Amino acid sequence: MQNPFARYSVLFLGIAGCILLMLPVLPFLESSRGVAGPTSTDAVHPVSAALALALGAAACCAVACVVGRLINAAVGIFVLGCGLAVISGRSGTILDAAFDGDTLLPIAFETIAWSGAVLLMSAIIFRVSGPLLDLPARKKGGAFFNEIFNSDAARGMAAAGIALLIVWLVARTELKGQAIGAAVLGGVATAFIGRRLVGDSQPILLMAAPVFAIGLAQLFTAYTLKAPLDQVVVQRGLPGWSMAMPLDIAAGTLIGIPIGLGWTKPAEADD
Repeated sequence: MQNPFARYSVLFLGIAGCILLMLPVLPFLESSRGVAGPTSTDAVHPVSAALALALGAAACCAVACVVGRLINAAVGIFVLGCGLAVISGRSGTILDAAFDGDTLLPIAFETIAWSGAVLLMSAIIFRVSGPLLDLPARKKGGAFFNEIFNSDAARGMAAAGIALLIVWLVARTELKGQAIGAAVLGGVATAFIGRRLVGDSQPILLMAAPVFAIGLAQLFTAYTLKAPLDQVVVQRGLPGWSMAMPLDIAAGTLIGIPIGLGWTKPAEADD
């Protein structure tokens, strides 16, 4: 799609569609504190919350596939990230989790689970949309599985280290915008470095790499933290990666990496 007006129209309609699809999910996430829980396990009915969130994400993924088919896969993934950000921006923070009696362990496990969901949705979007023109398919006519998992893609996962560093530096308080913004910045930086590492491989695995890396860091913190979570949160003793909630990380990453890929796209590439 070459017409700029048509491209932006599809983009904005896709974002609006995802917002409308995700808003009905919010009531299912309501916790005993009266706000949307920061994780599914904080909801009054965790199973219903997880199911509603999965259905909402699947619906947004379908919209993202349409956008990706009309424009490109990176734009489709950006739209998906905007949809998840609707829930992330309206859900609770680490404070709500701490004073609801949570521990860091289930939060870390949910972040790792989101990395799997991000990988699955990214793979679906790339499968429907086709490869980015500035990053040709690794092997034309080859198995799609090999586009996701290969030596170049594995090397690109090292770029997630910069996302971990940025989230640690930037997410210093419980402010929701700070957590999402840190994840977006981390995603942009991951794309800048990842583009140079993935070679001709499509950045599908790269989309999930920061979420997985931050989840592992949260898991490490969960196992090494000795004091009660509410006490550590009040004293601002948590590292930045544990201040961000799972959905903050997933949404911010899915917004940031496409932005970074767009900014680093070669001038001669024409999507």
